[in-house]
Amino acid sequence: MCFGDSVCMRFSLISTTGEEQQIWVGDYNEDKGQILNLYNGITRRIAEEVRIELTPEEERLLAKSRTVDREAFDAYLRSQQYWGAFSEASLNKARDYLNSAVEKDPDWASLYLGLANVWMTFAQMGFETPSTAVSIAFENLNKALELDPDLSEAHHLMGWIAFVSEWDWAKAEREFLKALAINPSNAISRIWYAHLLCVLQRHDEALPQAELAIDLDPLNPLVQIMFTAAQLFINECEADLTQIEKLLADNPNNLMANYFLNLVSFLCGDYDKVIETEPHYLELMGEQFDEEAFMEIKRIFNEQGFSSAYEKIVPLYEDLANNNIISSMELAIVYTKADQYDKVMDQIEKGYEIRDPTMPYIATKAYNFEPLYDNPRFIEILQKMNLPLPED
Repeated sequence: MCFGDSVCMRFSLISTTGEEQQIWVGDYNEDKGQILNLYNGITRRIAEEVRIELTPEEERLLAKSRTVDREAFDAYLRSQQYWGAFSEASLNKARDYLNSAVEKDPDWASLYLGLANVWMTFAQMGFETPSTAVSIAFENLNKALELDPDLSEAHHLMGWIAFVSEWDWAKAEREFLKALAINPSNAISRIWYAHLLCVLQRHDEALPQAELAIDLDPLNPLVQIMFTAAQLFINECEADLTQIEKLLADNPNNLMANYFLNLVSFLCGDYDKVIETEPHYLELMGEQFDEEAFMEIKRIFNEQGFSSAYEKIVPLYEDLANNNIISSMELAIVYTKADQYDKVMDQIEKGYEIRDPTMPYIATKAYNFEPLYDNPRFIEILQKMNLPLPED
């Protein structure tokens, strides 16, 4: 039984072979301020139960001890909840909780890592200019590594920034692998490493990493969405639709899931679903069109086809882009739906100039830029980014 600021946990170790027999069960009751040390203690206990011989490096990492301020820990947990919603309002709340936690516990590395994650997500979602967001993210990330150079998640984020901002593929792979060497169960690092491999056209290596990530953390919405994206890069859109719809059944207002539902429907050729999902997604982005306008779009769709209907939707996204609510690359994808490929190319070049965080994906199947694959302007961008030419 738990009271006050205690944390109560029960861990069961189950055999994954045969009849899934319970090998060991342990009950723990610890003060919230000691929760970080509790994790290390439990890891060591499980290793003993299954007779795993820890390496000297693993012994060193598990021997580390740190007390955390209880109020800071509560604020950190709340920040993670808001960060995972990926809306501008939720990211602002996540940042506020982390800033308040820093005031209470300024030497806890994970808080600065959280702030770096939030600022990079601002850039990823188009809510802040990449130059501003990346600068602040690096400031916080360097502080996190200064406080704890063994933080797996910090090396992961260093790899992520190298991937989405610096476009340094070798550094990104090196940092992702370092994060996984410290914590092989880091599902987020595995799924991002899978994305990097997809961008580098190393699909045979990418899929096992993505599958391991979803096996490690199957209920994590971010891992689910990124696993969906990885499948999309390898052209498994029907499986993606099923998975996204399951995710939205639990959280119908998840911004990223709604985005992928719309995108995957388009790439699968389900244009009816694309049109039907537009009002809700645009509403989540703060843009609306009335029922009469929507009925007119459906009429054009039925009479003239998808691209003609989508021309009526494009101005709504242009308005979002003008207000820095969506990125240049998201607007580029919008233009593909209206077959406006000159404008697509303009947005790609703009994305390159401002270092849009989603630029690394331009040669993947998720972006539907195939009509540009022989365009000299497109090929020049790939060469500048040191990306391989798309596979046939």
